[in-house]
Amino acid sequence: MRDGTPSPATRALQLAWPVALVVLGAMVLATAWHRWTISLLFAAVAAVPLLALRGLLRAGLSRWFATSLLLLLTVMAAYLATTGADLTLEQTVQDVVPRLLTSPQPYAVQADLLAGPLLLTALVSLLVGLRVDSRLRVEAVLGAAVLYVAGALLTAGSADPWGLVAVLTLIVAVLGWVFLDEHSEPVRQRLSMAGPVAVVGVGALAALATLPVGQAFEPRDLVAPPTYEVVASNPLTQLGAWANNPTDELLEVRGDEGPLRLVVLDDYDGLQWTAATRYEALPTDGRTGLEPGIYPRSTTVQVSFSRLGGSWLPSPGLPSSVALADALVDPGTGTLYSGVDTAGLVYEVTGAFDDPPQAALDAAELPEDGLEPMTALPPLSNALADLAARVGEGADTAYQRAARIETFVRSSYELSTTAISGSALWRIERFLLSDRTQSGGGVGTSEQFASAFAVLARANGLPTRVVVGFRPGEVQDDGTRVIRGEDAFAWAEVYFRDLGWVPFSPTPDDDTFRRPRPVEAEEPRLPEPADTGAPVPTPSGGEPATDAPAPVDDETASAPTSTSGAAPDPYLVAAAALAALLLGLVALRGGRRLRHARQGPPGAWAEVVDALRLAGIRPAPHQPADLVAADADARLGTTAAVPIAARAEAVAFGPPGGRDAGSAADARGRLGEVRRAARRTVPAWRRWWWHLDPRVLGRRR
Repeated sequence: MRDGTPSPATRALQLAWPVALVVLGAMVLATAWHRWTISLLFAAVAAVPLLALRGLLRAGLSRWFATSLLLLLTVMAAYLATTGADLTLEQTVQDVVPRLLTSPQPYAVQADLLAGPLLLTALVSLLVGLRVDSRLRVEAVLGAAVLYVAGALLTAGSADPWGLVAVLTLIVAVLGWVFLDEHSEPVRQRLSMAGPVAVVGVGALAALATLPVGQAFEPRDLVAPPTYEVVASNPLTQLGAWANNPTDELLEVRGDEGPLRLVVLDDYDGLQWTAATRYEALPTDGRTGLEPGIYPRSTTVQVSFSRLGGSWLPSPGLPSSVALADALVDPGTGTLYSGVDTAGLVYEVTGAFDDPPQAALDAAELPEDGLEPMTALPPLSNALADLAARVGEGADTAYQRAARIETFVRSSYELSTTAISGSALWRIERFLLSDRTQSGGGVGTSEQFASAFAVLARANGLPTRVVVGFRPGEVQDDGTRVIRGEDAFAWAEVYFRDLGWVPFSPTPDDDTFRRPRPVEAEEPRLPEPADTGAPVPTPSGGEPATDAPAPVDDETASAPTSTSGAAPDPYLVAAAALAALLLGLVALRGGRRLRHARQGPPGAWAEVVDALRLAGIRPAPHQPADLVAADADARLGTTAAVPIAARAEAVAFGPPGGRDAGSAADARGRLGEVRRAARRTVPAWRRWWWHLDPRVLGRRR
C-alpha cells in the first residue's frame, strides 16, 4: 500500500472476501433442489451482481445509478423467468414464501420456485456490494447469514446437518477481519487473538452439532398446504368384477412382499363407504389425523400398471416418497391419486404401515378422544344393534373385542364371487341377519365381509375403516410378482392407542394378515339374544376360528427400549457455556481494573493505554508516555490524557511522597473522560463488547 492506496492484491482480497461469504450462504440455499447445476446457478447469482456493481462503480458511475440499473435488470430477469408459469410480477413476489413452503421437496426445477430464492440471493449480493468499503466489515457476514438461514428454513436444517458450512463461514469471516481490518495492530498480533477466538468458535459449533436435539423446526407447519379436490370412482364396487375375472393381470410389482393398498375408505353414511376428496402434494406436513403407531415398518416397491386402470395408485402404506411429480395424497389415510393416464404407468413408492407385535396387541386399548369420525354410524335397527352388542360382549380388551367380531363374521357366513354387491346399510343387515333363502342373506364378497366387520366394530366403539387393495400376488421367475383379479379384496383396520391401524381380514379363506388370536376370540359364544323378532345368525360351516398361530420372532415381539436418563437440553448447555465464558471475561477484566486502581496514577495511565488499544490506537512501544498522551488527546478530542501521563511519570520517576489522595482522585476523573471518548470511536455494534474484550488481558504495563 502506497500513499494510502491499496495494492492490486489487497483490492482483490477485499472483493474476494465478500463474494466468498455470499456464495457460501447461497450454497446452503441451493441444497433445497438437490442438483449440482442449481448450485452453480446460485453461486453465479451470488457473485455476478456484486462484481458487476463494483465494476460499474470503478468505471465512474454513481452509486445510485449503478445500483438502480442492476436492481432493475435483476427484477426484470425474475419477471421474464416466471412468464412461462403464467405468473405476474406481483404474484411472484407475494406468493414466493407460501409456494416454497407448500411445494414438495426436493424442489422441482421450475421458474416459479427458483425465482424467489434467486431474487433474494441477487438482492443480498447487491447490498453487500454497496458496503464493500465499509469499515465495519459485517455486511458480507450478515448477507451470508441471511442466505444460510433461508436455506436452513427451507430444508428444516438438513441443508447443513453437521454445521460444516457454518464453520467454514466463520473461518472465512475471521480471516477477513484479521487481514482486511484497517486498525493499526500488526497482522501477527491480530492472528494471535483471532486464532484462539476462531478455535473456540469452531469448537462451540462442533459441540452444538453433537448435542442431542429434538425435532427440527419445520416452517411448513405454519402454512396450510394447498389442497386439490379429487373425484374418482369407488373401487369397492369393482371387487365383484375383479373376482369374476380372476386371471386378468392388473399389476406387476417388484420389491418387498406385502399387500398393497389402493384406497382407504373412512367415511360411512349408510349408503356407501367413501374416500377423502381433498388431497395434497407430497411430501405432506405430517398431519395424519390420529397419531401413528410406535411400531412402524417401511417398504419400497416398484409398481407397473397392466390392466388395473383408474386414477388410484397402489401403495404399501402411508407414502413418504413417490417417484411421480404429480402424485397427490390424502395425509390422513395415505391414499394416492394421480390425474394422469395410468395405462402402462411405472413408479416407485415407499410407504409405512403399523406392524405391532402380538404381545402389544393382546393388551391394546383405544385412545381417549378423537374417535368420533371413525366410529360414526347411521341409526341401526334394533336387530342389528342387538347383534353388535352380543358379538362384542365379554371381551376384556379392545383388541379382543375386534378379534371376536372378526372371528364371528369370518366363520358365520359364506364367501361367493357372484353375491349381490353393495355396502349400504340395508345390504349389510340382509347379509348379517337374513338366511340364505333370501337374496344376499348370509352370502357376500369381501366387500360385504369387510363392511359388516366395520359396522359391527363401530357399533362397539372401535374406530374402524375399510381398505380396498391387493394380496402380494404370484412370484415369477424373474423375482417380480403378478397381481391378478383374484388378488383384489377388501379388509378392515381398527385403530388402537400407540399401535396405530391394525388390519383385520374377516373374509373366509384369507390369511393375508394372519396372526395368533386371543383366547376369547377363538370360539365366540353369543349370549342368549333379546326377543326382538329378528332371526339369530348361526354358523354356516365356515372355516374354523382356530387358525394355527404363526410363529412370533422374539425380536419382533420385543417392545422398544427406552433410556433411563434424559439427555440435557442442548439450548441450556449452550447457554451455560456462553454464560461461563462471559463471566470469565468479566472476572478477568474486573480484576485487571482493580489492580490498576490500587496502583494510583501509574495504574490510571495503564487504563488509558488499554482504552486506546480497544479503540484501535496502538502506541509504539518505544514512545514516551507524554507523546502517546498528546497523540491520544489529538485523536480523541480530549485534554485529560496528558495530565494523567504527567502524573504517572512523576510518581514513577519522581521523588517518594508524590502520590497523594487528591491527585489520585483527579486522575480517576480524567480517566473516565478518556474512556468515554475512546469508546465513542468504536462502531456502535462493537461497543457492547468493550468491557469484555480480551485483547488487553495479555498486555504488559
